[in-house]
Amino acid sequence: MKIQSSNTKQIYTFEPGNRGEERHLCPECSHNRKKKTDKCLAWDNKGKRGYCHNCTASFFEYSPHEPKQYNIPVWKNLTKLTDKATRYFEGRMIRQQTLVKMKVYSDIEFMPQFQQKIEVICFPYFYNSELVNVKFRGAKKSFKLISGAELILWNIDCIKDNTEIIITEGEIDAITFIENGFNNALSVPNGANKNLEYLDGYIELFDKIKKIYVATDQDSKGIELKDELIRRFGAERCYIVSFKDCKDANEYFQKYGDDFKDVIKDAKPCPIKGIIEAGNMIADIRDLYENGIQHGLEIGQQEIDDFITWETGRLAIVTGIPSSGKSEFVDHLICKLNNIYQWKCAYFTPENYPLKFHYRKLFEKIIGKRFTKEDSTEVEYDMAYDYISQNFFYILNNEDFTVKTILDNAKTLIKTKGIKMLVIDPYNKLEHKYTDSETQYISRFLDILISFAKLNDILVFLVAHPKKMNKVNGKFEVPSLYDISGSANFYNKTDYGITVHRKTNEENIMINEVDVYFQKIKYKHLGEQGIVNLKYNYNNGRFKKDDYDNTNWLIPGSKGIQKLNPIKEFEFDKNDTPF
Repeated sequence: MKIQSSNTKQIYTFEPGNRGEERHLCPECSHNRKKKTDKCLAWDNKGKRGYCHNCTASFFEYSPHEPKQYNIPVWKNLTKLTDKATRYFEGRMIRQQTLVKMKVYSDIEFMPQFQQKIEVICFPYFYNSELVNVKFRGAKKSFKLISGAELILWNIDCIKDNTEIIITEGEIDAITFIENGFNNALSVPNGANKNLEYLDGYIELFDKIKKIYVATDQDSKGIELKDELIRRFGAERCYIVSFKDCKDANEYFQKYGDDFKDVIKDAKPCPIKGIIEAGNMIADIRDLYENGIQHGLEIGQQEIDDFITWETGRLAIVTGIPSSGKSEFVDHLICKLNNIYQWKCAYFTPENYPLKFHYRKLFEKIIGKRFTKEDSTEVEYDMAYDYISQNFFYILNNEDFTVKTILDNAKTLIKTKGIKMLVIDPYNKLEHKYTDSETQYISRFLDILISFAKLNDILVFLVAHPKKMNKVNGKFEVPSLYDISGSANFYNKTDYGITVHRKTNEENIMINEVDVYFQKIKYKHLGEQGIVNLKYNYNNGRFKKDDYDNTNWLIPGSKGIQKLNPIKEFEFDKNDTPF
């Protein structure tokens, strides 16, 4: 049978015995331990699930065609807080009766940071009054959630009785609002992590909510979380809560006391159109002042990173003559950005119809092997299916190829799946409705894409064919963005301009080498113009400068994976009182 780890999402071949409960080696950690023969994985054949007492990973029988399974914790019905925990919350001006109301309690729990059981504060997560998860907070800012349990918002049931809600970065901040009479306060489960997978299955619950007060921390990570929450919920109903000179809600409450209730009254609507006051951007301005302009994100290939880095809110236009490899290169970039930064992507790619052929391309780039039964294993097939189905989505309405329909569908995927990238490939497959000159139409069309990218904080790739190219000595000239049929605006308006040009041999037959021309990078912090020569790997569709990479990018530690600027699971105040 196959089992999947809740920690790494990796799939393993597993051979259980025939007893009810058994002990096995853990496929996640046993090979790295000094006691390699210690059977630390407890496996339940009846429930077909297991738990490792060393690395705390949970394992489930894997079936990619069935709904995801979660570990369901047992409610202990504990309500007592120790004197130590009570003093901790008193120092934060939170009364015991508020904690009892929210079912916060004390317990003894094994914490991986200490490799032993210690006293912890427990924040239970309920949905429809049923326990779904528990967050444990111990000494020295140690935190953990129940391995394999579902991620949801803390106090999510308050949505049922309210049309306005407050979202905070942590349970204590949400409890601070509840302490002050705001029972409509929720908390994200994993701190300032921009991966909002806990919204995907519950986004429709928020449809009736008219106002969403975003009350995240006012540091860099809090600002990133704020922006992502606004992007997912829609700026038109979001209000930004300011804590003035304080980092978060509880710090503000401790400093200003009864004035705390004014933070909701003074919240500013998220600017959409029209006049924008500096007060709306106070946290962003402070972040820029303290940290400066940050470079874009790298994909872990120096030959490419030396010239170009990436950020959302931008438009990238890629061109090249037919069969030059421009779509393959875009897919390579997309898979890299997704693998390293978890940026999900939506494709409008009618030229890859039927879409199973494009799925094959994604599989080969991610797994590093050909998509055939002879070259790839069943485990790799299942691993890729699970990963691709959660990270890549397609937009294709055979009756409507207009940009409006594509962007409307993309907006839905932003809300429901949290996509951060959109690929439109190619431009000439869109349905274009000219009401004036082609140049004026293209100018407006690009403005629509640029505006969509900025308002939704998404990276948009547009693949466009050049007009018929001239030959010099029997070889095609290298096209530029100015050579795309219709308008010079393809060059003038884009943030990134890239040409992919495939090389030919002495007989003028195309070979597996391309020159990638970074012709335009609008902002200095994102890179500079340049040319890089890359080899195309026929085995998996990847591009490299000197050698081939055939590793599996989904396996941590593989040569093909490089976790740059990793997103931490939790972000804490450095001055936070340790419990």
